[in-house]
Amino acid sequence: MAMKGMAAAARSAQEKLGFEAPSHMKGLQVFIADIRNCPNKEQEEKRVEKELSKIRVKFTQTKAISGYDKKKYVWKLLYAYMLGYEVDFGHFQAVELCSSSKFSEKTAGYLAISLLLADNNEILRLVVNSIKHDMGSHMEHHAALALNTVANIGGVEFADNLFGDISRMLLQNNALSAYIKRKACICLLRLYRRDNDTLQPDLWKPKLVQLFQDRDVGLLTSASGFMLGILEAGTHPIAEWGGVVPAVGQCLQNLVQGECPEHYEYYHVPAPWLQTKLLRILQFFPVAMFTPDVLHRINGILHSILSKPTAQRSQPAAGTTMKKRCKADAERQNRSNAEHAILFEAMNLMIELGDRCDPDTLRSSAGLLGTFISSTDPNIRYLGLETMARLAIMQTMHEHLERYKNLILEKMHEPDISIRRQALNLLYALCTPENWQQIVDELLEILSNSDLLLQEELVLKIAILAERNAPNFGWYVDVVFRMLESAPDSVSDEVWYRVVQVVTGFEEGLPEQEKTKLQSHAAGKAFQNLTRAGSAVVHDTLVKLGSYLIGEFGHLLPQNIPAKAKFDCVFKHYTRGGAQSKAIIMLACAKLLNANPDTLKPAVLPLLEDLQEAHDVELQQRSCELLQMMKDEDFLDHVLFTMPAYAESVQQNNPLVQRLKFQTKSRAHTRAQLEEAAKSEGGVLKTGARGGRSPRSGEDSARADGASPTNNFGGASPRGQSGSPPAGQPQRGPPQASDSASESGSEEDNSPAAGPGGAEGQGPRDLWTQLCIMPQGRLYTSPTLNLDLKQEYNLSTGRLTIMFNNPGKDPIGNIRVHLPEVPFMRLQAANEPPQSLGPGQQATHFVQMTCLRPFLQPAKYLVEYCDRPGGQPIQLPFMLPSVLTKFITPAEMQMAQFRQYFETMAGAPRDSTTTGVAKVPPTQWPNYLTKAFNMHLVEGSNPSCAMACGTFNAGEAGTADPSKPGAMTTVPCMVRLEYNEAQNMIRITTRTQHGEVTQSLAQIIATYLAVPAP
Repeated sequence: MAMKGMAAAARSAQEKLGFEAPSHMKGLQVFIADIRNCPNKEQEEKRVEKELSKIRVKFTQTKAISGYDKKKYVWKLLYAYMLGYEVDFGHFQAVELCSSSKFSEKTAGYLAISLLLADNNEILRLVVNSIKHDMGSHMEHHAALALNTVANIGGVEFADNLFGDISRMLLQNNALSAYIKRKACICLLRLYRRDNDTLQPDLWKPKLVQLFQDRDVGLLTSASGFMLGILEAGTHPIAEWGGVVPAVGQCLQNLVQGECPEHYEYYHVPAPWLQTKLLRILQFFPVAMFTPDVLHRINGILHSILSKPTAQRSQPAAGTTMKKRCKADAERQNRSNAEHAILFEAMNLMIELGDRCDPDTLRSSAGLLGTFISSTDPNIRYLGLETMARLAIMQTMHEHLERYKNLILEKMHEPDISIRRQALNLLYALCTPENWQQIVDELLEILSNSDLLLQEELVLKIAILAERNAPNFGWYVDVVFRMLESAPDSVSDEVWYRVVQVVTGFEEGLPEQEKTKLQSHAAGKAFQNLTRAGSAVVHDTLVKLGSYLIGEFGHLLPQNIPAKAKFDCVFKHYTRGGAQSKAIIMLACAKLLNANPDTLKPAVLPLLEDLQEAHDVELQQRSCELLQMMKDEDFLDHVLFTMPAYAESVQQNNPLVQRLKFQTKSRAHTRAQLEEAAKSEGGVLKTGARGGRSPRSGEDSARADGASPTNNFGGASPRGQSGSPPAGQPQRGPPQASDSASESGSEEDNSPAAGPGGAEGQGPRDLWTQLCIMPQGRLYTSPTLNLDLKQEYNLSTGRLTIMFNNPGKDPIGNIRVHLPEVPFMRLQAANEPPQSLGPGQQATHFVQMTCLRPFLQPAKYLVEYCDRPGGQPIQLPFMLPSVLTKFITPAEMQMAQFRQYFETMAGAPRDSTTTGVAKVPPTQWPNYLTKAFNMHLVEGSNPSCAMACGTFNAGEAGTADPSKPGAMTTVPCMVRLEYNEAQNMIRITTRTQHGEVTQSLAQIIATYLAVPAP
């Protein structure tokens, strides 16, 4: 009787909730059984297609279908979809199931929407009301289903319509169970990552504090994930969230002390995922925000974590074979992973605290890390080396880490390149004038046998360490020549440029006698290396460096080396050299001739005369100029005078250091910072990559930016004259955009391009031009202020995030930002810009905009600041990269439709045609049309003729009356690109329904795709 009563109660509960036993859907069971019994793939495809056809007929017939049948058919669609078959129907039936009162039908509907629809599908609008209704339901299971669907899909549609409802649900309803609160936090995290405009710290800070005081570990884990998402987005200043620090610290202390339900323990480790999240949250906050009580509590927590014994994975004894891993080994490994995850996050927090961390705990961490880098587990070794490298940034820790130097050097021979890279980072951080010789010698030995992926980073770091720590620069020169012997392909131009800078000297550098000795030594090494090669082929980089040094300082070589020997040493490599090498060799020969006119005239003059007919136009021009200057010996002597010393700022701003990704103490990075760091592999920024590099300003900028030492033709004369660049010298940045229609009509003098502030290899005009077609990037760079910009657009509205960053060592102040009013766009600052920035400090300024009508010249963003107290304000008149194409959305259209509408819009002023030389190959047109200009590429386009269409949006959403100011306006836009391969010409035809849109869009597209015909 008791059993029958329990069964009846279960059936009653199922009926109330709407559950149905699987046996009720016989058709689904039969379909699954048929699929499983298919002997081959062909039979399976036939069975699936048959079932899909049957379901399609059922869904299209006019006869009403019961909820049960809809549910059954949707489950069949889901099963076919999970097998990999395309399902492009049944979506509306799934939406209808979401509105059902039965839980089983509602489950099928929500699950189908989650799996079958992308986050940008328009059908999602139909299910918003059902989700809102279910979220407010008194039945938890219905609310959970709705929240699960939102968390799984995310997307702009849900973010716009549901973020406020879920926020109010969590902020205002304290009666919610922990189960629903947990799901609401996960939903908010997913939606916040999509759209983070609407969250208000003043409202959420007390609520988050309340959530962190809860005892439900599942809710704490969800809340900590939401908090981490907010901090990683970097939308709001970190100071606005300081109130959560005590609650987070108390929550972490409770866990460390063992206050955790048993079912949340992972192999006897209390809630490891929650512990690591809480430790990461604390890393985002500056130490100054920790009160003495909080700091004391955190130090106690860290001491407790580091004092706990950790499980280690057992290794087979030497000489025995690896047996199948038993259950105990797997459990030990899983527990070890969890414990080490907590340990490493605890150490990350200790490194963030710096000198405010307990010294005994820091010493304990150094000992633990020494154990980790000796671990048999390669993952533990990698993390140990990476953490120790960041710990080594603290100078006070060097004495505790120095004893592991030999062990770290051994890790440079690991088979795993990622471990070797971390060992290299650590050695770079630990290198001092006392131990540099051992470290550099060991790295030089490793260099020749190292992977190509690591060689470039090795070369850069060896060169930096040798220059920074060697007792004299002669050692540095020797080290570079050794690298040219071991791995010449990995010695970039920046390395030999830097050698020339060091050997030439700096204004406040070595005494004259020591400088002359260094120059003589460098010229001797160059002569030795170029002569010793004999008939062997010498690498181009060695030829360039050696030829330059001999040409510039050959007069300092020993007297027993005749001038003809110097000339022969250089010239014998001419025929095998590249264009840049030939240019440097020619210039070196000219300088040797100027120093030894009587001896070398018979050898050099024929060379220059022959080069007057060279295929290389630059060589031809330079040879003609040199021959012309030889008619006036005084003038020739002035032009070919020895290079003057470089400015002191060049010595302080080593371009090789700027190529490295700087190792920072903190692991608490925003998503934007992580994306920027991921653009280059390993620890080296690729040439031209943004980030971390400062330009020079003033009269030394041409020499201080790490450019080729031969940028001046023969050096400056005593009168300050300088020649033109030598033949074959490479460009140090991308070509400038054409003046006509450049930057969509930006002002030539008032744009940021008119002043300093370009990243290395990119001028400000280039940065602005890139931002006009990219969602984010660098807007301005200087030694005292960097501006990074992120852009988000939706129809006629946009949101700009401008990150102010002070990369210098001195504070900047009196920061002012002005947004001039313009008739075509409404601009509004969402928050106040920073008034001052300390060294390394950053702050965010948000600007919201609404495009009101078509325009050509973008709005301005005027910045003013002082880089020193009492100094003159620096004015930066920027133009925002919010050009007209940012407010275009793709419009899908078939080829026949396109041609029909395209012809109807012919004729002025709606039609514009531009012809010119193609800037980019036609294979790149699809990327420009879809990603840069936000248009839809019409199917059927090809490299010789590409067509695209879109819609320009202006006005305020919801203002439909055209008679009202700011009414919503949409303008169809159509573009056709035609390519003439024989002449490399492009014809751009732009047609829209608005003359101003046509002219603006045509100029923007032509800027990037065509060089206007003369």
